[in-house]
Amino acid sequence: MGKISKSLDLSCRALGSAMFLGTVFLYMVIGSIFALVSRESFYYHIPFAFLIQGIIKSMVISFVWTLCFSNIKAWGFFKRYLLALMVLVVLAVISMLIPLINGVQWFAIWIISGIISSLIFGTAVAASSNMYHKKTGKRSALLWEII
Repeated sequence: MGKISKSLDLSCRALGSAMFLGTVFLYMVIGSIFALVSRESFYYHIPFAFLIQGIIKSMVISFVWTLCFSNIKAWGFFKRYLLALMVLVVLAVISMLIPLINGVQWFAIWIISGIISSLIFGTAVAASSNMYHKKTGKRSALLWEII
């Protein structure tokens, strides 16, 4: 049991890191494009509140995605996918209510970047996990097994 939980922990961390990196990348790209189009100035730095919120949100969402596609075996793929999406939406709404986040300029682009990166990486894990299940008959969300 210890080996399985350690593997799930590593998988959650890897997925969370990828989500956070994707959020930062998308924030910079979308912010640059938006500033170019609107002719506003965009400073290439990320406020500390964004970083803390992004790390926490990425880790929670990666845990939920990994849990939904490895441990919940009674539900079908679509129900597990909807559960993970509902948690993503709830965390996005909570993120918009944090005063340190929504008081900073460009916070909407940060929130949108986080949603997009979480959705992309989570969907990739969900699809890979579903293909792995069809191929082998085992459910797993361990990134090194399903990819």
